[in-house]
This record gives sequence, structure tokens and C-alpha cells, in this order.
Amino acid sequence: MPAGFYLLFTKIMISGTTAELSKLKLSYLGSMIIYSGIISAIFGIASLLKADRDEGFLCYLQLAPAKAKYYYGSLYLLIILVNLVAVLILQTLAVLLNSVKLDLYQVLFSILIVGIGQLPMVLLGTCLSYLKKQETLNVVSNLIVFPLAIVSGLWWPLSIMPTWIQKVGQVMPTFFANDLLSSVLLGNQIKTGNIIGITIWIIIGIAGVIVTLKLYHHRGWSFNA
Repeated sequence: MPAGFYLLFTKIMISGTTAELSKLKLSYLGSMIIYSGIISAIFGIASLLKADRDEGFLCYLQLAPAKAKYYYGSLYLLIILVNLVAVLILQTLAVLLNSVKLDLYQVLFSILIVGIGQLPMVLLGTCLSYLKKQETLNVVSNLIVFPLAIVSGLWWPLSIMPTWIQKVGQVMPTFFANDLLSSVLLGNQIKTGNIIGITIWIIIGIAGVIVTLKLYHHRGWSFNA
């Protein structure tokens, strides 16, 4: 989906001078890379965790020598690796079909940013996996992913949004990750505020997962929805 959106917007829906088009192609490449990360993290991790929990696999892990922490670690690593493959695919399309120029520094730094910037979404997906019904999970995931992409400026420039949406979007983890990635792709100076913002969201995400797990395991609690 992100690859299709990238080609649609850069081949059909944008126009301008050569310099403007080159900048837009790089900027939108970063946006679709982050969008791909949201989809993988929230839809992917939440659905996988819920399916394994519903089938009793996580209960089995509590009794097996291999503790659940290794399961979570391997699953998180898998989701991140899948998204890194998506990054390489999007960058390859940009180079081959849009004549975008990327050096090794930009490719490697993009992978690093995506790996770290995706963590808040992965942690959010973990919390969502504790929703009781799969139908509820699907609805909530859609209500998070698509509005988040819009308010973070991944589909359209944030500058054309109402002021209140801009203020909300500028504190979202996806905005920090996208702005950081765009700086690398466009050769701009990296803003310290973006790094701090992602770090804060990672801490919030870890705290959220810890609270969710404690409530679930120690009190037999789950969302009623």
C-alpha cells in the first residue's frame, strides 16, 4: 500500500519544477516509509499477539523453559526486520522509477531511524493486542492508523491542516520520526527535538506495556470491548 501511494502521488498527483519535484519525491519517500512502519507495527504486532494469546500459546510459554520475554523480543525483531525490507523496497522504487539519488549514508541512516522510530508504534500495538475481540481490534487499529497518518503529515503537508490539527500532529511519534527521516533524505540538519520526542514516546510506550501486562496477568484483567 505505501509503495502504491508513493508511485501514485509522485507520478500522477504532483507537479512543479525539477528541483521542487526532486524535493517532493524525497520528502514523500520518507512519509511512506513511516506509514509502512505504522501499518506493520499496529496491524501486524497486535494481530499476531492476539492470535497467539487466543490460541493459548502465551499460556504455554509461561510453563515452558523459554520465557515470554524471548517470544516478545523475537516478534518485535521480526516486525522491525519486515519493515526494514519495506524501506529497501520503497527506496529501490524511488531510485529506479523516480530517478531519486540516495547515497549509502542516507540508506543506512534511514534504516536506523525507522528501526528506532517504529518502537512507539510496536509498543502501542502490544497494548492493543489485549482488546478482547478481534473485531474491536480491527476497528480500533483503523481508527488509529489512518487518522495518525493524516495528522502527522504523512499523506498531505501538515501546513495545509487547521492550526489545532497541526498542534496535535506535531507531538505525535510519527511526526518526529517523519521529520527526522526527511531531514536525512533532504540533507537538512537533524533537529534534537525530534530525537527527544521519539525517546519520550518510547518511554511512554514501555510504561504502557508494563502497566497493561501487570493488570492482565495479576488481576485477570482485559478490555471489555
